[in-house]
Amino acid sequence: MANEQVDALLARLETTERTGRLSGLEIEYWRGGGPPPPLYRSEQLRLMSAGPQDLLEFAVQKWDPGFTPPTLHEVWTLPLRPAQVIEVTQLLLATNVFTAVYAEEQDPRIADIISYEILVSVSDTRLKRRYYRRVPDALAPLDGVFVGLIDRLKAEGRHGLYHQGKEVPLPQR
Repeated sequence: MANEQVDALLARLETTERTGRLSGLEIEYWRGGGPPPPLYRSEQLRLMSAGPQDLLEFAVQKWDPGFTPPTLHEVWTLPLRPAQVIEVTQLLLATNVFTAVYAEEQDPRIADIISYEILVSVSDTRLKRRYYRRVPDALAPLDGVFVGLIDRLKAEGRHGLYHQGKEVPLPQR
């Protein structure tokens, strides 16, 4: 990616940090990999805009042979608070996610390895970093905030199950 595009996205993160509003900027934290389905893991946290509202969304890929195809998505959503936007953007900038290079970015070329991705995008421009096996120690504060948001979503968020984009009933517990 050209330095101008990186600089433009970093400037956009700084603006978002000041305003507490995403205004079309999307931030994503994904962890996944592992053995083939049904044991494959895919978990995605997104901070995104939906019309005038900023939202938190956490989606987990599930497998159910009762569906064709057997892929389902369990999803939690909540309104995103400006303070949460500010906290995440501050940490993205302070930890130099998109400018520092970490050993965990080296692809070990091992099948089924768990990896982590942090993405920031707006319009057609996207910055992405992938880490193998674990998130670098320098990013632990950011990772902790992401995990806290996921916990909050699971405790307080609207919960749904989706097959090919259509909501299906949640299993009875």
